[in-house]
Amino acid sequence: MKKIMFVQNEGNVVGGVWYVNKTLAEEFVEKGYDVHIISIRSGGDKIECDSRIKTSFVNGSMPWNLIRKKEVIKPILKFNFLSFFKIACDYFHSKSILNKDYKKMKEIILNEKPDYIIASQYQVLKGIPKSFLKKTVYEHHRSFDSFKSERDNYKVLKKYNNKIFGFIWLSEAALNKANNDGFKNNFCIYNPVRFVTQNKADVIKNKKIVVISRIENFNKRINLMVKIVNDVFKDKKYKNWCFEIYGVGDFDEETFNLINKSNQITYMGSTKKPMQVLLNSSINLNTSLFEGFSLSILEASMCGVPTVTFNHGEAVYEEVLEAKTGFVVSQDNIDDFICKLELLMDDEDKLVEFSTNAKEYANNFLASNVVYKWVKLFKRIDKESL
Repeated sequence: MKKIMFVQNEGNVVGGVWYVNKTLAEEFVEKGYDVHIISIRSGGDKIECDSRIKTSFVNGSMPWNLIRKKEVIKPILKFNFLSFFKIACDYFHSKSILNKDYKKMKEIILNEKPDYIIASQYQVLKGIPKSFLKKTVYEHHRSFDSFKSERDNYKVLKKYNNKIFGFIWLSEAALNKANNDGFKNNFCIYNPVRFVTQNKADVIKNKKIVVISRIENFNKRINLMVKIVNDVFKDKKYKNWCFEIYGVGDFDEETFNLINKSNQITYMGSTKKPMQVLLNSSINLNTSLFEGFSLSILEASMCGVPTVTFNHGEAVYEEVLEAKTGFVVSQDNIDDFICKLELLMDDEDKLVEFSTNAKEYANNFLASNVVYKWVKLFKRIDKESL
């Protein structure tokens, strides 16, 4: 039985990387692989996983919370030497503990001898023994452009360019950028949708706009989303529509007040049943600045719910077929975003058409189809290791 090991920064944490790895692992187990998901630290959440999948933590007693060098330098620039001393001590202490975790992770890998390693973040590459690097593929879960803008992190990944077997990018667009940037042995494999349903939302009857997301303003920009929908709802012809927000996080005061004053906008808290939420919805929204490959858009499509989104990165046109499964709007073009949203709300025929298209397009992201590409990649690793 072939062994697959996923290596990630943080396990049992509500977020895209964990859900992607969990979904893939469950499909690999069905195909007869022995699967181990190993996390350097624990996220602390309780997430059910197939009992046939081994999950463990290198250091489950600490959260994943790295102190970056630039954070150490900041107090010096402000001549705050007391703060610098404290942050510097914390930095070297956390680095020392992390190096011990990397050493322990190497021992686990050497002991278990996996046939294939899937690294989910560039940081974990340091914990993989040199003798296993050619069995390792790094899966990049973020936008290529946003990652490249972080020069220190980008340089770290570049160091492994000719050391690991290859790189997995989540879109053809990202793969092309990686090729042009000098990365070697690049492959594109989409994220899998984490659930499958034969049902399709009744988008005409539901009259509901929805978002399932982390509640924050820097990237997800939930504050902007609420303002947009609130402006749309000022038109009385949309009095029968509602907007439901699902997720964990805190709203800023202005957004909190807008929600409280509206009888059409409701914060529903977190949900463990995204499929049921989406099947009772009509339109999905995304206002992110950047995404690697949005799971929420895939899940909406699976339920036949079209998406209106800003252009959040190179993968967006592979997640949403423009004017077929939804609309992609230029970043910060709020007027156009409102226009496209109202178009779907006003035109029932187009809304049904987009719903049908989205449901059909979701088949491209079925876990069984995605894993087929992974199996082909594993065969290449086997062939090149002979």
